Amino acid sequence: MHKAIIALLLLVLGAVAGALPAFLVPKPNQPATIEWLTTPRSLANFSLNTVQGEFTNQALPGRWTIVWFGFLHCADICPTALMQMATLADALADDERLANNKVTYVFVSVDPNRDSITEIHQFVSYFNAAFLGVSASETQLAQFAAGLGVQFSVNANKESYSVAHSVSFAIIDPAGKFRGRFRPGFDAQGVAKELLAAF
Repeated sequence: MHKAIIALLLLVLGAVAGALPAFLVPKPNQPATIEWLTTPRSLANFSLNTVQGEFTNQALPGRWTIVWFGFLHCADICPTALMQMATLADALADDERLANNKVTYVFVSVDPNRDSITEIHQFVSYFNAAFLGVSASETQLAQFAAGLGVQFSVNANKESYSVAHSVSFAIIDPAGKFRGRFRPGFDAQGVAKELLAAF
């Protein structure tokens, strides 16, 4: 009987000891909210259209730029992403380090055949009056998108018109280089904190 109790106690102690490492080993760090590029990429010259005129490489130096690609007939993903970008803009605007509006937010329509520059401007203004709505010819759009690691395709078949595009926000740094990206569904405060640390 005595030996049985000792054996039982040893069994319990062994189980507890085996469980301890699970509590003592630290949990792996959560992946970064923003995927930062190890080496920022230079962008080829581009020229996009806005209601105010052209948006080119010349508008990039000295500012951070956050870019989202989409189209106006997008049912839910694009409006949701723009709402999230508006929340991020509000979070960043609360920081005194950005008092001089050092961030530009750009929505690029990849469907210029249906989305006029005026309509794009009106659309993005619903989310934030400071958002910039742009588009261009397919060639210019493809070149700008490729520089930011974004892909898109437009099937202009009248019977089944469809548009597809990458789902991510691209970050361009004050040197005019592609610096990183993050996906929709992000935590605005978390992304704002990471961006402010980079600023």
